[in-house]
Amino acid sequence: MMEKTRLIIFTTSYYPFVGGVETAIQEIGRRLNRRFDVRIVTSRFSRRLPKCEIRPEGKVIRVGIGRGFDKWLLPFFGCIVALRNIGGEGRAILWGVDISQGSVAAFFCKILRPRHPFVLNIQYGYGDSRLASGRLGMIGAALRLMLWLADEVTVISSYLGEVAAAYGYHGRCVLIHNGVNADLFGLRDKSANGLLSFPRKRESRISTDWIPDQVGNDIEHAPIIITTSRLVEKNGIDTLVRAIAVLKNKGKPLQCHILGDGPDRSALGFLAKELGVEHEIKFFGSVPFEKIPAHLHQATIFIRLSRSEGMGVSFVEALAAGVPIIGTRVGGIPDIITDGVTGLFAKVDDPGDAAEKIMRLLQDPGLSRSIVENGKKMIRERFLWDSIAGQYEEVFDRVLSCRILVATGLFPPEIGGPATYSKLLQDELPKSGFVVTVLPFRSVRHLPKLIRHGAYFWNIFWRGLAADVIFAQDPVSVGAPAALAAMLTRKKFVLKIVGDYAWEQGSQRFGVADPLDEFLEKKYDWKVEMLRRLERWVACRADSIVVPSEYLRGVVTRWGVPRDRITVIYNAFDPPIRMLTKNEAREKLGFSGTVLISVGRLVPWKGFEAVIELVQKLRADVPDRDIRLRIIGSGPVHVEDVIRAPEPGFVIELAGSLSHEDVLTSLIAGDIFILNTKYEGFSHAILEAMALGIPVCTTRAGGNIELIQDGETGLFFDWNNINQMQAAVMRLLNDHDFTRRLSERAREKAGSFSAQRMLNEITALLKNA
Repeated sequence: MMEKTRLIIFTTSYYPFVGGVETAIQEIGRRLNRRFDVRIVTSRFSRRLPKCEIRPEGKVIRVGIGRGFDKWLLPFFGCIVALRNIGGEGRAILWGVDISQGSVAAFFCKILRPRHPFVLNIQYGYGDSRLASGRLGMIGAALRLMLWLADEVTVISSYLGEVAAAYGYHGRCVLIHNGVNADLFGLRDKSANGLLSFPRKRESRISTDWIPDQVGNDIEHAPIIITTSRLVEKNGIDTLVRAIAVLKNKGKPLQCHILGDGPDRSALGFLAKELGVEHEIKFFGSVPFEKIPAHLHQATIFIRLSRSEGMGVSFVEALAAGVPIIGTRVGGIPDIITDGVTGLFAKVDDPGDAAEKIMRLLQDPGLSRSIVENGKKMIRERFLWDSIAGQYEEVFDRVLSCRILVATGLFPPEIGGPATYSKLLQDELPKSGFVVTVLPFRSVRHLPKLIRHGAYFWNIFWRGLAADVIFAQDPVSVGAPAALAAMLTRKKFVLKIVGDYAWEQGSQRFGVADPLDEFLEKKYDWKVEMLRRLERWVACRADSIVVPSEYLRGVVTRWGVPRDRITVIYNAFDPPIRMLTKNEAREKLGFSGTVLISVGRLVPWKGFEAVIELVQKLRADVPDRDIRLRIIGSGPVHVEDVIRAPEPGFVIELAGSLSHEDVLTSLIAGDIFILNTKYEGFSHAILEAMALGIPVCTTRAGGNIELIQDGETGLFFDWNNINQMQAAVMRLLNDHDFTRRLSERAREKAGSFSAQRMLNEITALLKNA
């Protein structure tokens, strides 16, 4: 019999203490223990509790001396206990639940045993302010550290996914809501295909028999407004008490049942008495979880006026019990409430608005029933524990799969080829069974120059300990630290090369004027030679090298890398399913006349100066064409110096760096794409222009000849030859049939460079690695 994978769950508190986190662990653990050996590491808190206990969901291990202080011991002693329980030769899964001392223990385990995957589940509901400054800033700092080392992050609401991104997580957060116990809060109808049905409520609770203007002291039969929550400031119970007072002052008899306890209990009691609603409001204190449904089944409306909320599973439980809900538009509550469909929104800290929403539900039984019915449908689709446990099982299976660490210089929202490529790997490789972690250089870019590279190496080293393959996106800035980390961690190293870094830097910074093919045969000063040796050392360390063109394979071969270790995988582009028409794009951008588009970094070998001179010459030679130019990109070259005194309106525009969507809009709106380049490994911009149907004029540099066939899919000219450029542009403008055929063939050619083909090839290479 195959040994089960060990799943070690870290939580600050556990049974008999019951809350949203504890319920989630119990429900998920009981469904996954058929496949996993579940161990739950938690604080002991009381000497009456056994140190070890076998429960249906798994083995509970309690750490500490049996006092409240135990949660502060958990990060250290919990880590020690967990390391003793990892066992076996395979990988154990470290699952930290919530931003808490328990997850810190999982983080420490990850540091000491990095090959074991660390999954962080975020359920935090105390709001942005406490997260940033709570415990003297320790909560936010702990979150950043845990996100830095996590192999996978799950969140229980969309809001918490945004929180993770705000605290520096660059990966994909998996949204998995907490769920509801269908058998406890409703009834599972065994004869109706397993769908949920709910107990019928007493019609008098939500019917027109309730007389809104009735006044009287007897509230025994009045509608019941219920809330279940800890009595803390964030849950807005004081706002509810004030709302009940507003309704009483209007002569509306109500009962308000408050289930839960907390530090604000006394203050809320005084507030109720001060407002004269001590008889309408009943505090039930802590109610055993299994008894909450009985209270909900007698209620008319559930309300929680939260000031912050991670998700708000109590709303789901109320809907499951057949109670319409009112909440605030904060945190994760919008994942549950669609206003007027699955509940109603009330304003934060506004008792009058809350009272108005209560009145609306009491006076409109049809709306209440509609909310409950829509809530049932939503629960079936998203909030049943069987489905939720299955989603966690997929996460745990994924983190046990082959793990790829992607080191990249650029990553969205930054733009550029490495950013687009790395994002595609992050989104698509998990579909083929890989776990992908992206480490962008911007995480250290704020540091001084030499220190930032050391810090980046340290990040790659630590993450590389848990990876199977390190995949670097350039041969120097991220490639050098990645190669060193791969060597020290003995992990497979895959390198993508899209150009000669030493030549590019020599051309920009050290006065190199030779084209790349000549550069490969000559010697230069020590700075250039140092860069050349570094990139060649990195390339020779790689187990596999990916290049986007045959031309670049030849370049890297001349570095001394065996040809059989170099794989050509062409870049890819699939046009968006929904694109603007040419007229829509031109109207959006305010284009008029004939517009030439050029895209690329403003570097010496991309002769934008000559393109600017071309447009100025064309405007003088053929003024009736009203030829204009938009250059998209940024870089060290200042092409503004070449532009003559500007004419009124848009003539030559230096658009700078744009989002990818705006680049595509410009290509669609343009009439001709022109790229005057002395070197090109493989131009993604040319490929995009071809796919979008804009005719292309460019040079025969580098990988361009693998995309363009002269006169068939585009037109060639010599670098910086303005006369040849003008002839190509005028041919496209004057011969409409030729231009149409050329664009059609180019679009057909671009179609062979699909993203799926590229992904299939990179997947095969990584699996072989």
